[in-house]
Amino acid sequence: MENSQIAAVFDEIATLLELAGENPFRIRAYRRASQMIAGLPKQLRDIPAEEHLDIPGIGKGIAANIAQLLAGGSCDDLDALRKRFPKGLLELILVPGLGPKRAKLLFDRLKIDSLDALRQATREGRLRELAGFGPKLEENILKGIEFAAESNKRMVYWDAKLIMDGLLLSMKDCPGVQQLEAAGSLRRGRETVGDLDLLCTARDGAKVIEFFTRLPQVSRIVGAGDTKATVRLAAGIQCDLRVVPPESFGAALQYFTGSKDHNVALRALAQGKGLTINEYGLFRKSDAKQSKPLAGKTEKELYERLGLPWIPPELRENRGEIEAAGAGTLPELVKLKDVRGDFHNHTSHTDGQNSVLEMAQAAEKRGWEWVAIGDHSRSLTVASGLSIDDLRKSFAELKRAQDKTPGIRLMRSMEVDVLKDGSMDYPDPVLKEIDVVIASVHSAFSQPEPEMTERIRRAASNPHVDMIGHLSGRLLGRRDGYRVGFEAVLEAARDNATAFEINGQPQRQDIPDVQARRVKELDVPLAVTTDAHAALQYDYMELAVTIARRAWLTRKDILNCLSHKDLLEWLARPRGRKGTR
Repeated sequence: MENSQIAAVFDEIATLLELAGENPFRIRAYRRASQMIAGLPKQLRDIPAEEHLDIPGIGKGIAANIAQLLAGGSCDDLDALRKRFPKGLLELILVPGLGPKRAKLLFDRLKIDSLDALRQATREGRLRELAGFGPKLEENILKGIEFAAESNKRMVYWDAKLIMDGLLLSMKDCPGVQQLEAAGSLRRGRETVGDLDLLCTARDGAKVIEFFTRLPQVSRIVGAGDTKATVRLAAGIQCDLRVVPPESFGAALQYFTGSKDHNVALRALAQGKGLTINEYGLFRKSDAKQSKPLAGKTEKELYERLGLPWIPPELRENRGEIEAAGAGTLPELVKLKDVRGDFHNHTSHTDGQNSVLEMAQAAEKRGWEWVAIGDHSRSLTVASGLSIDDLRKSFAELKRAQDKTPGIRLMRSMEVDVLKDGSMDYPDPVLKEIDVVIASVHSAFSQPEPEMTERIRRAASNPHVDMIGHLSGRLLGRRDGYRVGFEAVLEAARDNATAFEINGQPQRQDIPDVQARRVKELDVPLAVTTDAHAALQYDYMELAVTIARRAWLTRKDILNCLSHKDLLEWLARPRGRKGTR
């Protein structure tokens, strides 16, 4: 089983326990284990069983379930709970606005046990028989049903990446494989992925196809020939493998990486030069049989023959990258190695798994120059947010951690809730004591857009707020974002020298690339963050950087690329139109 599947099982167990009214501590334990496993940098099956207990959030009971899942694909806890509830009930919980309590009420009172049954009952007005189910909620449920149905069709980037990493590792053991690369939307860094694409060159294509189709990750062969195979993976996603000639590898890699719009624009450019381009190479139009390719072995030579520098895959969305390449104005995109630290993460003081010292040590081990170690503010009780007294006590703990980690500079950050009226969860004198203040919305998601916009504008204008966290509040595949006027918030941030966060947590990826590029256009700073709830999840920085690259960002656009000295100068910057920090 893949990590994403095991994480999904534990999330399902937590949901079923909630439906059953079980102990909230047990529910929380499974939720945390699910989150922890989803963020691991390697597959659980590749970690020795005796080391599973070393992973934060995994105790003996959950470790036993992991062993059962890896051995047979199910576990006793899940099997017992599934017998108590119909399978379709879990589908209802994915509908935004329902949740376990309302879903169970619909089942108990109206025998609704699937999305189709919910859609029909809503359209017939039968939900109005229940207290709290009015016309507005009915409207939201109908929209939510479509959201829930669509969310099952694509996989978040991080889960797809881990699966692809495993496939690449397995395929390297195949005799005769030479070049081997991932393509498709995964290579471009799209936030969700519909299927996976693999390309390779090999001495014997048929043997490679046979090896691929027999991998343990494969659950079903959809089709297979001498040079191509399509399979369904056990993780629930389709994967295509193509074996191509070495002289066409670059052309095929470019073609199957896409995007479709980028390829259409590239074909138009080629046609204007009397050329034609496809997955086999670049040819003159006069070469009707396409017997003499002008380029195709590498992507670099393909682009160069068209008069362009190589275009990074993350930019290939036909958003001006071909024109910029032609004009010589492609940006030098930020790289993971440019990042010197992280702003947004959580410790065991709130809903994180590791202590302040452990988070500091993990950041030091990564070679970062600095790290701002954070937690939730007091209003987020579900995450055990810190009271003012506990916050101040944590400053002394941070100092003790600094004494034990001389190779990195530590700061205290806090993700502070933006309350319903736009005020902050701590008063200004307390905010002033915090090194980095990240303002985030965690409640009252259903506010009308004008109210939500003004709420976040007010936070962005606070002279003690340094950046706006996950602006939309979305959770990919689970929850749509709330409605907020992005441009209005961006204007307030610009006027008050407030930055925006690009959150690398796989289900957030918020703000998305298009918004991040717009932030850059207005010369407003951005930060890439992990939102790590355990030290291992610092790996999410790679995803945050991928989003930044898709947004055309350079190291100069990103606060994380500043030295500690320069960062302190930025944090002490003049704020607002009338005063200073």
